[in-house]
Amino acid sequence: MTPFLYRIAETYYKENSGNLSDIAFVFPNRRAGVFFQKYIAQVAQKPIFSPPILTISDLFCQFSPYLQADRTSMLFILYQKFQALSLSNESFDDFVFWGDMLLNDFDDVDKYVANPEQLFRNIKELKEIDELFDYLTPNQIDAIRQFWGNFIPINESRKKMEFLAIWELLYPLYCALREELQKKNIAYEGMIFRDVAEKALSKKLDNIPYRRIVFIGLNVLSKSEEIVMSRLRDMGIADFYWDYYSPLVRDKYNKASFFLSENRLKYPSQYDIFETDENTNNLSQIEIIGIPSAVGQAKQACKILSELLKNKDISNPEKAINTAIILPDEHLLLPMLYSVPKEIDPINVTMGYTLSNTPVAGLMEEIFDLQKHLRLISGQPYFYHRKVLSLLSHRYIMISGEKIILELSNYIRKYNRVFIPVNDLAKNELLKRIFIPLTNAQEAADYLISILEYLQQEHFFASKANDEKENNKLTPLEKEFLYHYYITVNRLKEVMTEYKTGMNVSTFFRLLNKMVNNIAIPFRGEPLSGLQIMGVLETRALDFENLIVLSMNEGIFPVKKVANTFIPYNLRKGFGLSTSEHQDSIYAYYFYRMIYRAKKIFLIYDTRTEGTDIGEMSRYIYQMKYHYRLPLKEKLVTYDISVNDIQPIYVIKTESVKKRLDRFLSGGDRALSASAINTYINCPLQFYLQSVERVTPDDDVSENIEASTFGSIYHRVMECIYNRFKGNLVMGDALEKIQKDDTFLTGLIESAFNECYYQKDEPQRLTGQNYLVGEIIRKYVKRTLSSDRKLTPFLYIESERLIETEHSISPNKTVRLKAFIDRVDEVKGKIRIIDYKSGAKPRSNSGSREIVFRKIEDLFDKNLPNRPKAIMQVFMYAMMYSKIANGKTLKPGIYYLRSLFEHNFDWEIKLKIDKTNKIIEDFHDICSDFTNHFNQCLNEIFDENIPFTQTNDLKTCEYCDFASICKR
Repeated sequence: MTPFLYRIAETYYKENSGNLSDIAFVFPNRRAGVFFQKYIAQVAQKPIFSPPILTISDLFCQFSPYLQADRTSMLFILYQKFQALSLSNESFDDFVFWGDMLLNDFDDVDKYVANPEQLFRNIKELKEIDELFDYLTPNQIDAIRQFWGNFIPINESRKKMEFLAIWELLYPLYCALREELQKKNIAYEGMIFRDVAEKALSKKLDNIPYRRIVFIGLNVLSKSEEIVMSRLRDMGIADFYWDYYSPLVRDKYNKASFFLSENRLKYPSQYDIFETDENTNNLSQIEIIGIPSAVGQAKQACKILSELLKNKDISNPEKAINTAIILPDEHLLLPMLYSVPKEIDPINVTMGYTLSNTPVAGLMEEIFDLQKHLRLISGQPYFYHRKVLSLLSHRYIMISGEKIILELSNYIRKYNRVFIPVNDLAKNELLKRIFIPLTNAQEAADYLISILEYLQQEHFFASKANDEKENNKLTPLEKEFLYHYYITVNRLKEVMTEYKTGMNVSTFFRLLNKMVNNIAIPFRGEPLSGLQIMGVLETRALDFENLIVLSMNEGIFPVKKVANTFIPYNLRKGFGLSTSEHQDSIYAYYFYRMIYRAKKIFLIYDTRTEGTDIGEMSRYIYQMKYHYRLPLKEKLVTYDISVNDIQPIYVIKTESVKKRLDRFLSGGDRALSASAINTYINCPLQFYLQSVERVTPDDDVSENIEASTFGSIYHRVMECIYNRFKGNLVMGDALEKIQKDDTFLTGLIESAFNECYYQKDEPQRLTGQNYLVGEIIRKYVKRTLSSDRKLTPFLYIESERLIETEHSISPNKTVRLKAFIDRVDEVKGKIRIIDYKSGAKPRSNSGSREIVFRKIEDLFDKNLPNRPKAIMQVFMYAMMYSKIANGKTLKPGIYYLRSLFEHNFDWEIKLKIDKTNKIIEDFHDICSDFTNHFNQCLNEIFDENIPFTQTNDLKTCEYCDFASICKR
């Protein structure tokens, strides 16, 4: 394979007897120029003076007196001119988006040497035509919109005038911007191109310092480029070489050939470089590989490289310059670098690494989000917990003090801090610099500079290093990333200060992001040796024997990019500006030219379908397969993921397990609760993990009041209400007075919220969703008091009674039990054991909503659907309380809060006998039977021959914290 550039180098060296020092060679990119110099050296075989190597942009800049302007500075200048012309009070924040679009359009207008006055007048008149159709119905407007994408009817006259005023300003704004830039002797690229083109048209393109200017490997030309190249051709000093030798590029049905005929006709080559179709047969060695992974593509490229080494297609691992890896998706650069075989060294990366993909950019994104969700509560700044926790998990933050960061994260989760005040977050120097509320852009700039300066201090990472762990050190590359981000923020600050333009914090971050997205960190390396890793644009005019192209997916290669512009498509076409057809042609040319001279081509695409990614192959693969019918080798790489049958999990009661269980026996330090026993009946394995091993899920901040917290708040309010009556008779008028005292209830509810949810020193006023929850609790409390009034007078005994007792289940085994009884009172000589439940009455197996059971065995039946576990719980409370009741009648009951609003609120427990329900008036009647079954259950828990097994009821697993362990 003889590269295109080598043929030109060879021809020009021979035709000029080696004297090339005054001949300028112009390429589409610098990389092509570097390779061209290498080929000249190979041809010359001796030291010679290198010819000038330029890009097309370099050439135009040499012919123009202007320096290229900074885009951010131009945006501020444009805004100042807009204000002066429009006398508008539109803020910079509102102007930024469409101001950026205007700069793009102005650049296009000048590059294509369009008549700006006519173009902008046409835009204005087109928009005025839009306004004439305000009599149309909405349906007619929708129909016309579908037909004409630029139709924008607006009915309000004031808005209509404001809308049209924008279009009237376009030409004056264009002229004002150019004038201001000319005064400063700076220009945007299109302005430079137009300036040089106008000189060429007026034949003032003089004092050219080169004997000849040779244009190599160009394709799509703007009007300004055509004008200059035509003038140089007419002056007899220009030569042109087009890489249109591939038969696929020459195919008139291929969009790659869009500009071929015109360019070759208008700009012919002086010398014939004798290119033939010798490479056509090589196209048969194309392999298409699909793989369901982004990183997997890089791993597959590694395998291909190893095979090329093995087959001697790469003859020397240290000189793999004949091989290139093309990355249309720049995000795969780091995975690719980590995947290159160790044998291949050196590696040359030509594309640079985008600053927006670096760890420091990730940290800045977290900081932007943090500031975006700042909230003022009672005039004090608070930060949102999700953004705080996300920021705290960043590696750079962790390095600042891992112990402090983990303690802070645990504090936020443990105490359910949804919004956290600044004082609670400033735990070290870095956090003090980060958790500062921002009010304007100037503050934001100083704020980021302060953070970045601190991160760049050598002592920061050195002092935080723990036993020299590599993770606690910044790599040289990360330091480079920090430095580039730092100078970017500084540059934006300088521009803001220079133009004295105010903006809000959000706009500052948007501008900074835009700047960061356009900055690529160059990699140092030897460009003329080693494996070449490059982007699509860097391949222009270059040839390689082995090509590995990743991300060959539609939408990535060719890239799916819609340009933001004010100029409608029909006007762009009419005035000769670039359109979407240009974009399609450009990328088609890049691809088909790139593969022409390669011997082995590997095209890898991602087969995954996720979100907007549809896993479709690039159109170029389909074209080669169906249009050109090339012999392609296709392969689909899949991961061998074997799914084993889910094995049942059980825990045998070994000596270590029995020791843990012994802690629940007499003399131990733990006790079984009713909820733990219910858990065992539902799922013995869950009981083991939760109660025996004390495995708990990670705490998370709950923004909404969960059912358990709701119940705790209600319990606390009822306890506070009845505590004043402890040991006394409760009268109906006293409860009625409490019902009507909303101020008193509000205080109780706020205190209960603080104790059970906020967990702060002082109660706070409820707002938002928590206020609504508080009002619901108020209604439940009032309804409970209404139901209790019907029972008055009654003796209130106590609330939240803790009972700890020892319970014998066999002659030689006694179990420690504990219970929190929500409420104990005495009504008509019977002691009620009441349990509050925040839900609704469960449906019985007959479908009715009643507090009913058929027999005591049902309370402990693991296989019974809708087992009445709440009845088992309150019966256990009654059994334990009976030991201190001195023989008094005990009547257990359950208050289901959602049932409080029923016409006949029923809290009594019933035993279903045949077709009648018998109320349990005295627990002693069933105590013996209940105790026997209760003891059987406890004996099973402590039986060393019965393992802890999984439940057979999969409904139980739906809300289990350990479902991931069981894989259910």
